[in-house]
Amino acid sequence: MKKVLIFFSILLIVNNNFAEEKLVTENIVENIQQPVEQEPQKIIIDVKSVYDSLNIKDKINYPIFQKAYLGYVQILNKNPGVLVIIDYSKPSNQERFYVLDLNKKKLVYSTRVAHSKNSGLEIPLQFSDDPNSYQSSLGFFVTLGEYNGAYGYSLRLKGLEENINANAEDRAIVIHGGDIVEDEYIKKFGFAGRSLGCPVLPHSLTREIIDFIKHGRVLFIYGNDEEYVDNSAYLSKLAPVFVGSPKNIVEIEKPVEVQNTSPTPTVATTTTVNTPVITVAEDKKENINREAIIAEANITKIFEIIKQEAKYTNNVNNNKVSYTELLKDVIQERINKTSEIKEATENKNLNEENKNNQEKVIEETVMNDSSVTKQDNQ
Repeated sequence: MKKVLIFFSILLIVNNNFAEEKLVTENIVENIQQPVEQEPQKIIIDVKSVYDSLNIKDKINYPIFQKAYLGYVQILNKNPGVLVIIDYSKPSNQERFYVLDLNKKKLVYSTRVAHSKNSGLEIPLQFSDDPNSYQSSLGFFVTLGEYNGAYGYSLRLKGLEENINANAEDRAIVIHGGDIVEDEYIKKFGFAGRSLGCPVLPHSLTREIIDFIKHGRVLFIYGNDEEYVDNSAYLSKLAPVFVGSPKNIVEIEKPVEVQNTSPTPTVATTTTVNTPVITVAEDKKENINREAIIAEANITKIFEIIKQEAKYTNNVNNNKVSYTELLKDVIQERINKTSEIKEATENKNLNEENKNNQEKVIEETVMNDSSVTKQDNQ
């Protein structure tokens, strides 16, 4: 009996020890599997030093460059070393398209650029990403590939900010050349012409600028829009930085590499600064009937834009630009276009009427010939 009690006592001790070891093991595994939350790493950006090294004080205001550069450093899917800035807070008759070589620390190009027709006359005041708005979009883009289209050598753009410019490819927003920013046009009207949404460069510089900024370079478009920073994917978290006097040194969260979670990746699985993710837009947008769009210009909208522009500049009386003459030109263009369409329609109707008359004559002739033949046979 004593031996039996000793046996069961040993068995009980072994079971207890095993249970304790199992519990300890489970706790260790559980502790290992729990993710460790790490605070985002911070990096210090001396924006003012970069600005000063580029020697662009007389071209680009520091607050604008500050926004452009702080967004630039956060964009990983880019081809680094070049930053393009469009400053739509300036009138269209001034240079406001800038290409900066950050590696060589110099301004490479400075030229005029046109904005969209429904954004404003001289200075764009309204911005949109809607497909039928015919307004310019703000924010950060990356350049895609070049192509030859309806306006010659052109460059596709990819908008990076939702509800701000993400529809750029669907809207066929590209950089191309045009006469509306050339000296002759500026001398005639006092300001540049306007596009349907695209940034338009002078023909003489278009090809060399596109070749310099294509394939993943960052473009930042700035304009007079108080709501942009609050809605920006790249600048909203830094909004306090832009309040009050400009900050020279800024601390931001270190950009995180984007991992491709696709089960069967076809390209690199990690997006870094040196491996830009670039897609090519379809060519179907090239078939847009732009003449038809111009023919349907909204005169009421133009009046509203002119009034808003006048209110903004606050110096209509001293302005050399004749808004009345401009509006006359627009209306006359619409009248001419309407007359061309009407004339073409009338010619088409006349041709159809002549064709019908000819067919009728032929039919009557055939019937008469048949009647004569029948009489002869009788």
